[in-house]
Amino acid sequence: MTPTQTETIGLGEDLLVQMDKEAPALEKGGMNLKVARPRLELAVEEAKAANALQESLKHQLTSATKLCVEKMRQAYVIESSTLDMMMGAVQKNSTIARVLQRFRSKLRRPDNEADPVPLPEPAHEAIK
Repeated sequence: MTPTQTETIGLGEDLLVQMDKEAPALEKGGMNLKVARPRLELAVEEAKAANALQESLKHQLTSATKLCVEKMRQAYVIESSTLDMMMGAVQKNSTIARVLQRFRSKLRRPDNEADPVPLPEPAHEAIK
């Protein structure tokens, strides 16, 4: 099982604490802490920074999505009102108004008017 980001960062921080605590024994066993500790510390710090960036971008994406939905709705309301004013200005039953009505109809029409794919019929077993 792959560890989560929180578990990975926590493991690195715990290892740094343990490395400091057990430094004499580790060095006696041949571990070069002058190389290993900075290497681990850098890896943990870079992982934290990357995680912080990712969280920031997630927040920005959520905010941007909300803003986009809001602005799209606002634009549609203004467009619809403008279309109504344009049709009213040329008399709703006029030829020009009928052409303008097609703009709204085009928006509501599905993109693909192809026949739906029929579902396969279930196999029937004979009742015995």
